[in-house]
Amino acid sequence: MRIAVSPLPGLLACEKFAEQVVGSLWWAARFPNHNVSDLPRLRPGHGARSAFFRPIEDDFPEATITLPIRYRTKNVMLHELGHWALLSQPELAYHGPTFARLLLDSVSEFLGLERAEDLRLALGEERVRVSASARIGEDGYFHYGPDRAPSKELNTTEAALSVGPTN
Repeated sequence: MRIAVSPLPGLLACEKFAEQVVGSLWWAARFPNHNVSDLPRLRPGHGARSAFFRPIEDDFPEATITLPIRYRTKNVMLHELGHWALLSQPELAYHGPTFARLLLDSVSEFLGLERAEDLRLALGEERVRVSASARIGEDGYFHYGPDRAPSKELNTTEAALSVGPTN
């Protein structure tokens, strides 16, 4: 199954989209410690074969998202922002069930239910496990993880896409 993409014309457009996502109430309700001012720097990726997120490391002082031209899409931006958001939970698999849930939820919120349904079907065709929806913690924020199998109720589109109120 081919997933529709929304191209972004250049790094500036990618940056503006990232700012819209990270500046949203939806994002703030899930990742209050990941603000617009902390966004990873976007790099053009000349010669890179794919897009990727690189966290701050001993030999690399800033987080970056590398975006070769062909990967400058809303879908890819949501994917890479998901890696950044879950960085503080190293126990989660890099592309595991919780990451798949976050990607599905963010596509639903920022690209629409139809795109999210297409993604859900594609994930199912590839037998990708998707964890249960984010839950509201004692602090009042939505929390993803730990990686766990979804409950049986997630076999329907509505349950698979539900993330609760977005404020």
